[in-house]
Amino acid sequence: MRLTPIQIRKQEFAKKMRGLDPEEVEAFLATAATDFEELLKENMELRAQKAALTEELQNYKRLEDSLRQLVIQAERAAAESSESLKKTAEIVKREAQMTADQILSEARQELVRAKVKLEEVKNLRETVVKTIRTILTAQLDMLGSLENELLKQEPSTDVLDIKSIIESIEKSKDSSNE
Repeated sequence: MRLTPIQIRKQEFAKKMRGLDPEEVEAFLATAATDFEELLKENMELRAQKAALTEELQNYKRLEDSLRQLVIQAERAAAESSESLKKTAEIVKREAQMTADQILSEARQELVRAKVKLEEVKNLRETVVKTIRTILTAQLDMLGSLENELLKQEPSTDVLDIKSIIESIEKSKDSSNE
């Protein structure tokens, strides 16, 4: 007969003179009952886990058997279709070569177009540089004419004042440099 935690808790002993301390016995029985109860729960959980793992193992074994059958069938199919695969591979290889040749041809054409476009950009750049150079030359000529015209005119008193200020600044720079 197996003991249960309740039986351990309810167990009573005959009292005798100079016997054991009843409180100590009851405390021990309570502790033993609690531990026994935890062990029973753990045992039940482990049995449930064992059952689940056993079923999972059986499922894996069935799956393994199925996979073995599939591998055997695949090996047979591979052996039977080896020649067919070689022919298919040759066809794919030829198609890939044709596609590669076509891509290479298109790339060459694109390169030619890019070179033409680059030449157009270079020509456009030269034209822009020449135009800017012409505009800058014209502006420099205009500036030179304007400068000559201003030099021919009498300086106004404002210009003379500015000129004297510039000269005094230059003199102060020269004296501080020495």
